[in-house]
Amino acid sequence: MPQKDQKKLNLNNCRYCALYKKGGENATEVCMWWELPKQIPKEVVERGCKFWRDENAQRIIEMFDGELIVRR
Repeated sequence: MPQKDQKKLNLNNCRYCALYKKGGENATEVCMWWELPKQIPKEVVERGCKFWRDENAQRIIEMFDGELIVRR
């Protein structure tokens, strides 16, 4: 895999996602995208998923309660 693709893969994994939480007594890794948070399989943590978002995007979504306002 080219180095550029490898770098992108590392940045888009679950550990850099705003929805990722790690904690609990056995240090489980969970995704907060779901209504009831789900445990993330190890292979997905490294790869990431289609729900990945950075901290800024998550902050904007929370500010506007998930609604997108478009001015025309």
